[in-house]
Amino acid sequence: MEFCQGLEEDCVFRFLQSLRYYLLYMQNFRRKAIKRDPKYWGFDVGNLDRKVRPQDDFYNYANGGWIRKNKIPPAEARWGTFTMLRYTTEQQLKNIVEDLLQSRRPSGSGPRPKRRGKHFKKGTPEQLIADMYRSAMDTARRDKLGHHPLLAWRKDIQNITSKKEIVGHAARMHRLGGLAFWELELDQDAKNSNRYLLHLVQDGLGMPDREYYLSHATEQKRVREAYKAHIKKLLRLFGFAPAAAEQAMRTVMKIETHLAKISMPKEETRDVEKTYNKKSLTTLMRELPQIDWREYFALLDAGAERLPAQAGEVVVAQPKFFRGLGRLFDNIPLQDWKIYLEWHCINSFAPLLSQKFARASFNFYGTVLTGSKKMRPLWRRALGSVNTNVGDALGKRYVQKHFSKGAKKQMEALVRNLFVAYEVRIKKLDWMSAATKQKALHKLHAMNRKIGYPAQWETYRGLTIRPDDYFGNVLRSREFEHCRGMRRLQKSVNRHEWFMTPQTVNAYCHFNLNEIVFPAAILQPPFFDSRADDAVNYGAIGAVIGHEITHGFDDQGSKFDAHGNMHSWWTKKDSAYFVKKGHLLTRQFNQYEVVPGVRANGKLTLGENSADLGGAAIAYDALQRRLVKTGRKVVAGFTPEQRFFLGFAQGERELARVEFTKTQAFTDPHAAAPLRVNGPASNLPAFYEAFNVKKGDKLFRTEKNRARIW
Repeated sequence: MEFCQGLEEDCVFRFLQSLRYYLLYMQNFRRKAIKRDPKYWGFDVGNLDRKVRPQDDFYNYANGGWIRKNKIPPAEARWGTFTMLRYTTEQQLKNIVEDLLQSRRPSGSGPRPKRRGKHFKKGTPEQLIADMYRSAMDTARRDKLGHHPLLAWRKDIQNITSKKEIVGHAARMHRLGGLAFWELELDQDAKNSNRYLLHLVQDGLGMPDREYYLSHATEQKRVREAYKAHIKKLLRLFGFAPAAAEQAMRTVMKIETHLAKISMPKEETRDVEKTYNKKSLTTLMRELPQIDWREYFALLDAGAERLPAQAGEVVVAQPKFFRGLGRLFDNIPLQDWKIYLEWHCINSFAPLLSQKFARASFNFYGTVLTGSKKMRPLWRRALGSVNTNVGDALGKRYVQKHFSKGAKKQMEALVRNLFVAYEVRIKKLDWMSAATKQKALHKLHAMNRKIGYPAQWETYRGLTIRPDDYFGNVLRSREFEHCRGMRRLQKSVNRHEWFMTPQTVNAYCHFNLNEIVFPAAILQPPFFDSRADDAVNYGAIGAVIGHEITHGFDDQGSKFDAHGNMHSWWTKKDSAYFVKKGHLLTRQFNQYEVVPGVRANGKLTLGENSADLGGAAIAYDALQRRLVKTGRKVVAGFTPEQRFFLGFAQGERELARVEFTKTQAFTDPHAAAPLRVNGPASNLPAFYEAFNVKKGDKLFRTEKNRARIW
């Protein structure tokens, strides 16, 4: 750039802008070249492993070539379709943030934002994004502060003189997203979806699940010993002497083990009926008098005047846990509770402190639990803070740049086709009575579909974000969201609300709202590719859409009606038959070994496995409807049906570290990636026909052992 020397800054800006437009032009040119390539159909046959028979292991047949050619990056616990697309999305978001920081005008975003000096006008979305990112990137200041942001918290805990005062600390932690005994959630009333209720949920553990405290299996013991070392490491960083850190660790483990013993098993926490226990404030105070609940809710800005009618109702998800917690409050000395609270204050906020604290936190929650070798680059962590704390501000800019109206229309058409296919399948079910079918169809027709981005964007009016206060920014953001939630308690339910930002590579089904949601970021290749073959798209994004629809009818979603209210709309006979079919799927997945010595948990993963099976079946039916209009053809030697299953397998393509796979098996309601392909395929008649699966093949299951639900 020697020829720019001596020119004014604006000249340099125009040159860089011209260069950027040229690069965009070349990018578009390459895209068009791909579009014109008649051989492109959305699946690379070089990713196949033709040494594997599809009838024996379809996951590795479809993905084995890719698995051989790829390695998991050091900063990742797994690497595959979802993770790679998330990485691509992060790069897109990084460009947007850097455009802001460099005062460049992103293409298609309108006039350049107004700035005040070197900073954007206070309170604007641009200022919130830029200063949250800047503060997270400022490790020099975070290192200089060290653990000082927590000293006031420590002093408050040390000044506690009675167990009754503990409620004040718990409320403060819950306002700011920290951990203390239980978790507070604002959600709809499962039996009256038009109103909000506060939910009290068991919590208080530093490890992911109760079994890490109670089991003597090799993996749980390994993690338990690492957690003990993690406690001592963080406490030493905070200034504890070695002997004091050792004693504090023993106290924390004693208390958390007691909490683990009274915690509901993870398999039962999925049961929406077992976790719906509505209680009045009066009843709650009588059953757990050790906590001054009136004071607690008042400190949360959720006093009796804001609690719903009927003398202030709340949902207690696990009554046994809270009764046990009351007994622990009586029996454990105050000084031990103070040590426990101090530990969780440090552990909750460690990632927000200096690099030493952040690395120590990563070493346990990243390396020990998931196998990741190194922390993600600072820019990715900073971007994560922007997404978490002011996500809609960044999401609006992301949608403007990366999600067209045309893509939204294509998705809407595809979703409509899936709904038609689901309706046809419900009508043809041979095990469901006419009365239940009518109600199932009513629920299906009422299911709302949100695609791409929200109709109403969240605003952050009143939130203060500073470029030099990362710790304060995160805590203020969390309290801002908490207060927003408390204000909703006496308002009607906001049915326009999204629970994921548009830049999230994921999707979800919400039982109480009876809706399915697909953020813009997942509507990209390889899930949805406008240049790809229809069969591949239906196998990928079609199965995702079908998966989310099916969640509304899985073992838990089926307990909610068309209005999102939990009550039984099944005949007793149909309900019994449905549960029986679910048991078949549970038994199947219980037989899978994910790594030597560790089996899948069929009960924990039943909902996701049901959705995988139903999603693939419905997407396949929808493809058949599509083929009637477009015609059938063989591509690269594969029929449309075979290409569908290749797209389905490509959507779950993944390499995972052993540590991650174990943690997933113990705690995650999703099965491991190979099981999410081979499991459904082995139950689908369409797969048997597409690849000529016969008795003796490893994926063959007898008719009586095939799970067929929807």
